[in-house]
Amino acid sequence: MREMMRLGLILMGMSLICAAALGFVNNQTEDRIAAQKELIRQQAMQSVSASFGSDLEFDSLSVAGLANPYEETGRVLTPMEIVSGGRRVGFVFTAYRKGYSSVIETLVAVDTTGVICGSSILYQSETPGLGTKAQAPEWMAQLAGRDENALAVDKDGGEIHSITGATVSSRAIVGSVAEGLEAMRAAGLFVAGAPAAAAAGGAE
Repeated sequence: MREMMRLGLILMGMSLICAAALGFVNNQTEDRIAAQKELIRQQAMQSVSASFGSDLEFDSLSVAGLANPYEETGRVLTPMEIVSGGRRVGFVFTAYRKGYSSVIETLVAVDTTGVICGSSILYQSETPGLGTKAQAPEWMAQLAGRDENALAVDKDGGEIHSITGATVSSRAIVGSVAEGLEAMRAAGLFVAGAPAAAAAGGAE
């Protein structure tokens, strides 16, 4: 009995030491990791918004009545305005939906009418060789020039070609983007009229 107690105390001590070590490492790297993630996000926003120019600013928005279509994923729809030369030229937001094996995060830039100008996958952990093909620029390019009414994969009667063997992932990306655009339009963020020249050029 005494030997068992001794072994138990040793194990408990080792566990406490390991926990303390992990906590120390986490404290030392947490800020650095967060800063790196923010840098990657900023670079991605510049990339998907490239059709608006290179001298862009991204400002947070407070939108009254903006619904959150991503509640089931634990995320929130938080659009930002894209500003060029002191003028709003569009918006950028991240869309979320559960794919086959992960919540796929899709970064999207749209003009002031709600037409997609650029998009990119920020995060996914789908099946290698299948769902991961959604990251290919040529597949994501299918979203450009469309609004929420034109976002549907071919399996659902739309014009966006779903990825062979990864229909779930394809639907997740396209559907999440459409939901974000619908919520933003319902909140009055988009204006009627022809797309801005910069956006129209980026949709080619």
